[in-house]
Amino acid sequence: INPKEAEDPGFAREVIRIIPEFLKKKNVLGVGEIGLNKNSKNEVAIFEEQVQLALDHNQLILIHTPHLEDKLKGTKLIIDILQQHADIDPNRVLIDHVEEHTVKQVIDAGYWAGITLYPESKCTPPRAVDMLELYGSADRLWMNSACDWGVSDPMALPKAVLELRKRGFDDDSIDRFVYRNPLKFLRQSGLEIVPD
Repeated sequence: INPKEAEDPGFAREVIRIIPEFLKKKNVLGVGEIGLNKNSKNEVAIFEEQVQLALDHNQLILIHTPHLEDKLKGTKLIIDILQQHADIDPNRVLIDHVEEHTVKQVIDAGYWAGITLYPESKCTPPRAVDMLELYGSADRLWMNSACDWGVSDPMALPKAVLELRKRGFDDDSIDRFVYRNPLKFLRQSGLEIVPD
């Protein structure tokens, strides 16, 4: 259940009840994109239920952080909720849509941090590279692009690669951020994503 749909808990719980049948499929990578949008009481409740669902089924967890002014508060709230679960392995959790003011707290808490590229909102390629200049030594950091209901750019990731090269990142570092780190995280699902 995307956080935007969590405001109707009855509907959300109906969907949560059928998710386990999909989790049995051989091509499932994890449970996501779950998380928060407006940091509401209903969103928190549905998020907690979906985290438990992922744990019950030994699934990776992909988390959406709120937009704009709610992002810092929501990211802190997400981390607090996750840390209440002693059985969560932070290596199996990706907190996505990090920005300059949230990336450090996600990495410091031991989770994977995803930088999602958008041309107008969230994070542009130059902003993503700014973050990589500051936190690129972290092992649990990756970059990805999105195409959804907002303005999107399917070339955002290649544009970020060009920006990385322009700023002096070597090919090994670039490969790590855009290929090897996502592969490392997703392979934890047990699927053969790409042969070695």
